[in-house]
Amino acid sequence: MLIEVQFSLYPLREAHISPFIQKAVSIIESFGLPVQIGPMSSITYGESTTIFKAFDKVMEEFAGSTQFVLITTISNACPVDLPTGLQQNAVHQ
Repeated sequence: MLIEVQFSLYPLREAHISPFIQKAVSIIESFGLPVQIGPMSSITYGESTTIFKAFDKVMEEFAGSTQFVLITTISNACPVDLPTGLQQNAVHQ
């Protein structure tokens, strides 16, 4: 199932939060998922199984090193700008 996720990562009690956000984005991208970074949240989309594996890896990465809040909004109904090949696959599923 194709889904879109809006997410915000908030490392707690850290002087510099950008390295944590960049690390999370790198992890998500390593699963072949695109990430659109915004000022308050970011968006990714893809197959649900891949999305959940990617965010599980993000959680594992930070669980032992820092306290954090990860907020996600998941939808199978939000429009996304998909490459042409994915648009055709999404319509036929």
